[in-house]
Amino acid sequence: MLGDWTVNIDVNGMPEKVATAVGKLSEQIVGAEYTPIAYLGSQLVNGINHAVLAEQLLITGKDTKNIVVLIFNEKGMDCSLVNIERVLTGGEGMGATTIDVKTDIPQEAKEAYDNTMLGYVGFSIKLFALLATQITHGTDYYFAASVEPMTLEGKPTVAIVKINDMLKSVEFIDILNKTL
Repeated sequence: MLGDWTVNIDVNGMPEKVATAVGKLSEQIVGAEYTPIAYLGSQLVNGINHAVLAEQLLITGKDTKNIVVLIFNEKGMDCSLVNIERVLTGGEGMGATTIDVKTDIPQEAKEAYDNTMLGYVGFSIKLFALLATQITHGTDYYFAASVEPMTLEGKPTVAIVKINDMLKSVEFIDILNKTL
């Protein structure tokens, strides 16, 4: 459907025009570097929009890592950056969210996820990266995942799934459709 995102997660690659555009970002944007984590999918809107999940390193006196979604628009032979949206802010020190991306999710994080999600229904969730952790009341784990609601009206999307291993809490942050 026009305007809907087609989720097509790929942690190993992306369309050639998008990969070239991502590669040029560091040349175009002074003070930031971008490392792709995964290609998320596309949507048909005035050309083809492509979404890429990436780690952003802000090069300042105190380098900061964030997680962002890069949106590129492909029209004919051109592929240009449309938007950079921060979806997770990193930091340092007590209680800060520590960005440390792993597409090979560590066993400890998998177990925390499985124990927290035990008996949770309503969504089909497929994790593809551990993005960050935060020590609060227990440990918060921030995963990137494809999420498909198990309803007729539900649309597949990509979300950050935040779990807390001690409180057994779950939070979904939709990063494509903004609705979950």
